Amino acid sequence: MLAHDRHFRRRPALVLYACLALLLPLSPAASQTVDLSAALLAYGEGDYGQAFPGFKSSAEQGSAEAQYWLGLLYDRGRGVAQDRERAYQWFLKAAAQGHPEAQRVVGIYLEEGEVIARDLEQAAAWYQRAAAQNNGKAMRNLAQLYVRGRGVVRNFDKGARLLRRAADMGNLKAMRNLGYLYYFGKGVPRNPAAAAALFSRAAKAGLDKAQYNLGFVHYRGDGVPKDLAKAAYQFGQAADQGNADAQLMLSRMYLLGEGLTADPAKAFFWALLGAVQKPELAEWHFDKLRGLLSSAQMDSIREQSKAWDPKG
Repeated sequence: MLAHDRHFRRRPALVLYACLALLLPLSPAASQTVDLSAALLAYGEGDYGQAFPGFKSSAEQGSAEAQYWLGLLYDRGRGVAQDRERAYQWFLKAAAQGHPEAQRVVGIYLEEGEVIARDLEQAAAWYQRAAAQNNGKAMRNLAQLYVRGRGVVRNFDKGARLLRRAADMGNLKAMRNLGYLYYFGKGVPRNPAAAAALFSRAAKAGLDKAQYNLGFVHYRGDGVPKDLAKAAYQFGQAADQGNADAQLMLSRMYLLGEGLTADPAKAFFWALLGAVQKPELAEWHFDKLRGLLSSAQMDSIREQSKAWDPKG
């Protein structure tokens, strides 16, 4: 018999073995991988109810990745009733196995003190573990503890170094926080131009607080040329996302005609929105606007403000 004939005769047996293998039960590890992959796919499509059983099955089998995602579902009430205490327990299980983002989230729970007793020292320790695994978000969280002296000895230098590492990794909040340190000269030499550059990077990527900060330095002309039109634009970008400080600054600029055509109606609109979060700061705006609009105009603008939704 020719060699190719022998090979041909063996192929049906190989096909049979392959088919039988497909019918055999998967090993626990393989089953866990399938459950987790399907759950991640469902989560990505926004089908949280479908994602839940897959994450739960894999989490109960010990998958740190699944434990983290299951914690996230419980934390946010997606696909299951919100239960932050249960979420914390799953995050803690994943964190104990070395999952960096779970370690960071455990730190957040400990820092907030809403679900469990606040423990800033332990929060710092968990952030440190995650940061050691190059988690940029954890670096930023830990840096803020150093900057504020919460759970650790206050140290602007350490805070600035951590923020620089996180910013270099593309963390937008770290860019903004580092810019804040440069603006005030904390842990780094005071450098308003460097601050403005960092605010600009984060603002271009859509971070509302950075947009507000960039608007502010343009408004003041500190680190960048004074440019009220640019300031108004940045305040507008942040205001559209619901940033109350930016909403009140935009109101001020419409009220005083700074970089914008004076418009009491728009000033009143943005003051109303800013007042939702910062009522005490909005009083100045309402005092200045008194008598500039009719009752009918103000009622109409109030209705508009109630229907407003932030962008992004």
